[in-house]
Amino acid sequence: MFTFEKQKQNPLFYIDDKPVYTVFKKDESHRIPPFRDTKKYLDSDEFRERYSLSLREAKELKNALRSNIVPDGALKGQFYRVRKDLNDRLYTEIDLRGTDKTISWRFPHKVKEWPETQIIIGSSGVGKTHKVVGELVEALKRGRKRKFVYVSPELNVDTTLKKLLNTKRWQKNFQGLDVSDSAFEEWQIENQGGNADQWWDKEIGAVLNNLEPGTFCVLDDAPDSFVHSQLQKWLIKYLRTGRHKKIGVGSIQHLVRGRRWTSQSFSSVKWITLFPRGGGKGKQVEFLYEQLGINRRKGRELVDLFGEHGRYMTIHQWSPTVIFGPKYALWV
Repeated sequence: MFTFEKQKQNPLFYIDDKPVYTVFKKDESHRIPPFRDTKKYLDSDEFRERYSLSLREAKELKNALRSNIVPDGALKGQFYRVRKDLNDRLYTEIDLRGTDKTISWRFPHKVKEWPETQIIIGSSGVGKTHKVVGELVEALKRGRKRKFVYVSPELNVDTTLKKLLNTKRWQKNFQGLDVSDSAFEEWQIENQGGNADQWWDKEIGAVLNNLEPGTFCVLDDAPDSFVHSQLQKWLIKYLRTGRHKKIGVGSIQHLVRGRRWTSQSFSSVKWITLFPRGGGKGKQVEFLYEQLGINRRKGRELVDLFGEHGRYMTIHQWSPTVIFGPKYALWV
């Protein structure tokens, strides 16, 4: 269940500034109370549609649930089914729709602690880089700052990255690596020649293979970089072994099924973020079915729900499996 009670593990996410944890044992005294008005929910079309109720059935069940008196006749079975589901949802869902509260993810506060692994997947323009940059900025605004390295072939042309690159007080904690064709050509001119392997060994790999514990490295559109083959090998290796060195990795990709760029990620990463407002909704539904075992009908409902009430949905892939967006979270 979800709880505000502090646990040994890091928070799963935050509701505004309040950390949310998970525990496997259900305890009514420690669960998070509903944020939505119960009366309004029972009066809503959403209630009727979720349980396939007619107007008459919804009205009778609403009165029965409020009074906790079992109705006679055909609605008796419906009553027990709906009441059980509603009670279970108190432990397995957080619903902030219709409120001014928001769910967000944050890096661990101990700066030398492993910053975890994540893959962010979506079509162009859905807000992948914007989301990652927002999380980095939040961490860099803290009193104690961890270090970040951002690797991108569009480092100096993507306007979303300007705040990170141009804020002087963050320069000790943030480093950008330009891996574009033009960056390689400039290096060649400065060094009077050289090939991609030499550039990698002397410049890019020299940084990525010597990161300090607690550092989080973002690979943004790495398949488009001039040293894409070297970055792919580095990514696969550090997704598997980075935890032992306390190095975190974030991979920003365009395709849910990106072959070697994503296959190791789905086996290793702790967090997967998809963007249901972008293209490829059907592939996201299939991903939920294949990766998490969510049936396709439920998957379509979730993709639509998260798309309607936010740009993204993030999957906590390790136990417990949880999906959340800005306004909604549930155990799977």
